[in-house]
Amino acid sequence: MKKKIYILLLFLFLLIGASQNGFAQRDSVNKAVATLQNQLLPLDIRTKKALEIIDNAITHPDCAKDGYSWYVRGFIYKDWYKTFESQNKKSKTRLDAVDYLKKANDLLTKDTSSAAKEYRSATKQTLKYLGSTFYNDAGMLLDTVNYNLAILNYEKFKECILVAEPNYNLRPREVEFKTVLADQYGKLFRNNIKTNKKFFGEAEKIYKAVLPLDTNNFAATFNLAMLYYNYGVDIINSMDLDLPIMDVDKIQDEAKDNFKKALPYALKAYRLNPKKREVLIALQGIYFSLYEFGPSEEFKLKLEKLEKEK
Repeated sequence: MKKKIYILLLFLFLLIGASQNGFAQRDSVNKAVATLQNQLLPLDIRTKKALEIIDNAITHPDCAKDGYSWYVRGFIYKDWYKTFESQNKKSKTRLDAVDYLKKANDLLTKDTSSAAKEYRSATKQTLKYLGSTFYNDAGMLLDTVNYNLAILNYEKFKECILVAEPNYNLRPREVEFKTVLADQYGKLFRNNIKTNKKFFGEAEKIYKAVLPLDTNNFAATFNLAMLYYNYGVDIINSMDLDLPIMDVDKIQDEAKDNFKKALPYALKAYRLNPKKREVLIALQGIYFSLYEFGPSEEFKLKLEKLEKEK
């Protein structure tokens, strides 16, 4: 892979050197490329030197409006991130690399030369690589503590990939990421249903945003059912025993509303996977909580049958 990147950069370097439209300041840009590829220097030394050279070169007015120069800067910043900061989920160097490559893409899009086409392709490939690092980091960060940083990384992934591939199908990624994000919000809500009520709304909203993208998504369907059902159970379990009867009725009505909301999603989950033990347990509990004892018993028997088949 490194050899391929070296060949690509060397090819671009030769193209730019042969360009009749080149300007003197481009020598500094090409020097940055040559320094980055100087195998006689240790990787960390040549990466640092190349970055210093390109940062100085880009201040020249000619370089500042040249797509190739911005591509080289973005590529070197990408290499800096890869060499020194690959474990840093908040790397500013990586963010800067994205900005420089996007600028390169904008400038190169306006250039109709054959050389610009090559640079533009290389720019998009580098953006795809950076996008993959953002996506991987988003997945690793997606928990009840780092979810905000996970969201930021996921948004940067989308930013990169949609520049690199404007027709990229984001739907599977959206479904995967948002379903897990909603799960984390649900966990945060269950940690304290009184102080974390906002996370219930966030989880509900995101699950409902996922389902139009994938109408037969089992995880989002079942987890939304459980969000409602568990909330109904939590409402009842947290009720003070010495409450006035009017307050008790109000709380029971709120719990019942959540059980009713849970039912259609649980039934759909059952249609999607009728042999899923957790679904049978949920439906038994939901119907029982709604005082519909016949259906509750029916799902209890289905569960017992399933257990015997194991």
